[in-house]
Amino acid sequence: MFQSIFQKTMAEENWQEVQKQGAENIPALFPLGVIEEHGPHLPLGADIYWSYAMCRIVKEKRKHMGKESVILPPYYWGVNHCTGSFPGTFSLKPETMRQVLFEIFENVKDFSFRQVYCFNYHGDSCHVNSIIETIKEVNEKLDLSVKLVVNAMDLPLYGWRGDENFLLVVDPDYPVEWFEEEEPSEHGLQDIHAGAFETAVLHYFCPELVDLETAEQLVSSSLNEEGMEKWLQGGSVIREAAPLGYAGNPAGHRAVAKHVAEMLDMQVENIVSQMRL
Repeated sequence: MFQSIFQKTMAEENWQEVQKQGAENIPALFPLGVIEEHGPHLPLGADIYWSYAMCRIVKEKRKHMGKESVILPPYYWGVNHCTGSFPGTFSLKPETMRQVLFEIFENVKDFSFRQVYCFNYHGDSCHVNSIIETIKEVNEKLDLSVKLVVNAMDLPLYGWRGDENFLLVVDPDYPVEWFEEEEPSEHGLQDIHAGAFETAVLHYFCPELVDLETAEQLVSSSLNEEGMEKWLQGGSVIREAAPLGYAGNPAGHRAVAKHVAEMLDMQVENIVSQMRL
């Protein structure tokens, strides 16, 4: 789908183009993510590829509607509490991430942008909370309106209601059967990292980076309650629950893949309909 995560972003523009976009109050789309292990079948950059790809689709959808938007250069240095013991997982201290993000937003303000929509598909709570705390500070101290795009099903994980001014909540009316796991042995278990869903989405966006042959040979490591506790502890303990770095059922990707394109289209429609300009 793309050759580089800088393709079609501000990084390819010149300063006069950026100045014009800021003056015209064009919304900015900001891909956020991390560089993190995703099992033996997915690339380290899975999360930032996902965020960037969503920004591309939203930008293209808005363009078809006669509305402009600009994608900020992707940011991929975040917090990895859970998977930090695996080689290839880079992690910043939360305070470091917050400071860097705040200064990036200061630059965005200096460019005269006023609306920023952040896309993040890395679910580590320390990472997400760092984003949210920064957005709150930016909305309070800078002349910017910044929102994090989140799926409605994730609201309870962070104690959000959904009407917070720092959120854009994505809540399409998905068919229930899309979320029914075909494999009975998966019922009641959590597929949360590099499993069926993430494997299917990454293969849709960048198939050349996904090793499906390996994915289909992997035994499920979807988490029960005890496994979730170990996962959330992070460090070396995580390897007891997910020894190869994935927590889910990668081999089940085909059941999800049937609906990925339509699911993403519904999400994009929902996002675009809520953007102010």
